[in-house]
Amino acid sequence: MAKVKINDVEIEVAPGTNMIDAAQQAGVEIPHYCYHPHLSIAGNCRMCTVETETPRGPVLEIACNMQARDGLAIRTDGDRVKQVRKSVMEFLLVNHPLDCPICDQSGECRLQDYYMDHARHDSRGVEAKVSKHKRQDIGEQILLDAERCVQCSRCVRFGDEVTHTGELRLMNRGDHTEIGMFPGERLNHDYQGNLADICPVGALTAKDFRFERRVWYLKETDGVCTGCSTGCNISVCHQEGEVFRYLPRRNDEVNKSWMCDPGRLRHHEVGGLERLLKARVNGQPGDGVAAAAASIKAVGAPKVALVLGTRASNEANWALAQLGKALGARLYWVAGNDAGAIEKSDGFLMDADKNPNTLGCRLLAEQSGAGDAEALKAALPELAVVLALEDDLVTRLGQAIPGLVALAAKESPTTKAAAVVIPVAHPVEMDCTYTNKQGRVQRNRRATNPLGDAAPAYAVVDRLAAALGKSLGTQMPVVTFLALSRAVPRMNGLDYKSLGPGGKLLAPAPAAALGGEAK
Repeated sequence: MAKVKINDVEIEVAPGTNMIDAAQQAGVEIPHYCYHPHLSIAGNCRMCTVETETPRGPVLEIACNMQARDGLAIRTDGDRVKQVRKSVMEFLLVNHPLDCPICDQSGECRLQDYYMDHARHDSRGVEAKVSKHKRQDIGEQILLDAERCVQCSRCVRFGDEVTHTGELRLMNRGDHTEIGMFPGERLNHDYQGNLADICPVGALTAKDFRFERRVWYLKETDGVCTGCSTGCNISVCHQEGEVFRYLPRRNDEVNKSWMCDPGRLRHHEVGGLERLLKARVNGQPGDGVAAAAASIKAVGAPKVALVLGTRASNEANWALAQLGKALGARLYWVAGNDAGAIEKSDGFLMDADKNPNTLGCRLLAEQSGAGDAEALKAALPELAVVLALEDDLVTRLGQAIPGLVALAAKESPTTKAAAVVIPVAHPVEMDCTYTNKQGRVQRNRRATNPLGDAAPAYAVVDRLAAALGKSLGTQMPVVTFLALSRAVPRMNGLDYKSLGPGGKLLAPAPAAALGGEAK
């Protein structure tokens, strides 16, 4: 560890830590525009200027280009530093349009925040501001307002270093410099929303969220994207039960600071037209749990199959596995994607497996002795009731299924074919965990209450068990996860507290186990 001093306070950080990050660990904010922890160093905004103590006396340097080393000492609150920051802010605001009331970035704009913290100067400008291009449609997800740009070059570096598409460039010189694209070009990748995330001002804004809600009204809740098996960490932004956007949440081991556009836009599913809000029995409103319990009692456990879901949470799968054990019913699991899923893996974040919990489901299936898709197909002629947990089983198997009971959050060919449909909560509406393709168990937190009659799937299974005269005790996700972690060897020792905000890797798999899954 390297010992550094920040404003006379000594701390220890890993050698090579960027000093902006080191100061943050010490509780000191060094203002910055161009620096980003997952992009290269540009050093062009100068807002992060600090004083470095040297034998020749204090020297002004930029913190973003400075790495922690033993004996390094900086000051962030000296008079010279304050004057530099004020001058930088004055320079940036000379030609900046004063359109904060109508700017979509208002409330999360660093230009606003830093003006209040480090500038508060009166304008000395007497000439007309330089006009630049406004409201440019540069991609499917992004609009550009060049007048608001502070030339931090984050978006340029993102295109060069992350997507390797390089569409955006800094053009012209002096006070006519602006971000732009060559004529006829448009953004053409699946990570456009990140440009709005990293823009520190209102130059790049997301079409999907533009003018939807002022950010100071929104609450943020930690969640996990369920669009594929990568399991990107996200912040769910919501107000009064309505979800307005997903933002990537930093996790250096999973998604860094990024997420794909298809995953970002999944927030529309929460209150979308395809949501299931009421139970159905034979196509009519009814008590789905009572009807499912009656069907199971009528045919007997040997003719009942319970199918774990690769889209369902660890807790829901555990509850269903325990129900199967209590009833003596057959247990299966089916891997694969639903119809229409683009089986695309881009080598970055988008994975071909569009299920968030394939590995977690597989572990529980193996621990419970569940059969696979082929075993389920072979058993169908002997079955009278098949309960599918949060998966489009009809599409995955490609055939009709007898006595189908569907637990689902949205409509699908399976819900349309099912005799009994029971609505379950969307991931943003429940506390649960998912195990991503790395073998990282990650906690998803409830942001909003379930819509309609939906409830978390583990609670629905618990109610179904009660209707069948069995007690599972899976109403509470914390208790449910603790029980499954004790039963599954690779999860031993895990609980919600140990998972933390970034999740926890599973214990290594035994040799030759899990068919080549990452150890």
